[in-house]
Amino acid sequence: MENENQEEIGVSVTESDGHTFVLKQVRDSYDFTHIIRKELGRGGQGMVCLTEDKNFVVKFALDSKGNIIGKEKDADSFKRNDAAFKAIALKPFPDRLHLARPVARLADYSGYVMRLMGDMTSFSELVPIDNEDIKRMASDGGHRRRFLLLSKLAGLLAKLHGAGMVYCDISANNVFVTKSAESETQNVWLIDADNVFIPGEDLDKLVFTPRYAAPELIGKPPKPCSHASDCYSFAVLAFESLAALHPFKGNKAEGEDSGDDWDASVQGNDGTKSSFSEPDAFPEYSGKIPWVEDTEDDSNHTENGLPRQNFLTDETFRLFNATFSEEGRKSPKMRPTAVLWARAFSHSYAKSVRCPDCGMSFVFDEAQNCCPWCEKKLPPLLTLSLHDEVVFAHEASFKKDCEGEWISLPEFLFEPFSVDTCFRPLIKLRTVEKSGRALEFVSSLESGGEHLFFISTEKGEEKIGARYTLFLQGGTYELRYENRQTGIQRTFSLSVKESFE
Repeated sequence: MENENQEEIGVSVTESDGHTFVLKQVRDSYDFTHIIRKELGRGGQGMVCLTEDKNFVVKFALDSKGNIIGKEKDADSFKRNDAAFKAIALKPFPDRLHLARPVARLADYSGYVMRLMGDMTSFSELVPIDNEDIKRMASDGGHRRRFLLLSKLAGLLAKLHGAGMVYCDISANNVFVTKSAESETQNVWLIDADNVFIPGEDLDKLVFTPRYAAPELIGKPPKPCSHASDCYSFAVLAFESLAALHPFKGNKAEGEDSGDDWDASVQGNDGTKSSFSEPDAFPEYSGKIPWVEDTEDDSNHTENGLPRQNFLTDETFRLFNATFSEEGRKSPKMRPTAVLWARAFSHSYAKSVRCPDCGMSFVFDEAQNCCPWCEKKLPPLLTLSLHDEVVFAHEASFKKDCEGEWISLPEFLFEPFSVDTCFRPLIKLRTVEKSGRALEFVSSLESGGEHLFFISTEKGEEKIGARYTLFLQGGTYELRYENRQTGIQRTFSLSVKESFE
């Protein structure tokens, strides 16, 4: 008797002649067989499926009706797509870019096999759409984790844009992230490399998901995808994942039926995906109404979604407003770049605090004395300030004979921002309480010998070596950073505040 708990394999698919069946395995161009486990995500262009090997996923191209494209039954479409998949390998992608590219084409269906880091999931899992999703934020990493992932996604886009490429179809289904919120390493990957094009070469390229599309892509006549349209789509995804609300789904748009088809990709100018609903029927996607936090026009304002003050900083609000304001909607060149988004969300991540009572996280504000989610008293906090402004905050825990978790201080706190190395830890510290309350520092081996740290105590300035313990006497300490190669120096005020009245 088969094990009733055995995981089912295969996905239900329909061919162009209407024949529906469960597809359990496929062959690739190297005659290797891939066992299909389940569907991971689907859009207008294709369907991505998990295989028995967690390091590989399979993308099936779909026709305009959502059917798979067979080599025999749809010969012309199969040949056209197969040639396009071959061409992906010729594109000059940057090295070490987290973009899942074809490693083999499918033999019998239009599609390809992609390598993806194991144990990843679609970013759509982190876009809250109902109260149950919002409740899960306390256990899925909350806003702190989203800040980190969004910064890394923006950095990934910045690398792609720096190579002169456009992704085209930024959406929650096309972004994959580390599945576990507890994993020390949080990775971000883009899938669907066939979305990528080079401006000036693929002049007719127009692929987008209407829910995330920039206004110019759904205008009349539509304009091709661009770096600016990528950044607009990123901003929609970012706001929606943080606010549990589409940035244009306010009072003015309320009551309009946006329809499920607006989550599916649309591909135009090639004859295969050229029809979709009129944008004017969906005002929140048309670019013709103000966004929910517009500073010039509050007609679309709403209190729905999560409280903006819990996750927006002045920096991120400026970027959202520059993107979604009337000027940003009508003038793509006025929108913030991917690098600016990456830097802004790295700053939000650095100042995010997790409440030990409710599990939610928020951006620390010096005027706060309680968690904005549950109103419980703030936990002890470790803070770093530069020029009298808090640039880093993290909850700290002192328990007798126990050591706290290691807290990494990333490179962007000390060096000019770089999307390649911004999250590299230069030094780590943790709270300890044995013969007294203390902070234990460990220099990161990744940082190399050119990064030096010094701490000022009653004995004067002391160099922090491979391991250093600072016994806390209360008050504030000076933490000085020096780059021996470039001469960069920064002096921070370090403090551990235990009481908030």
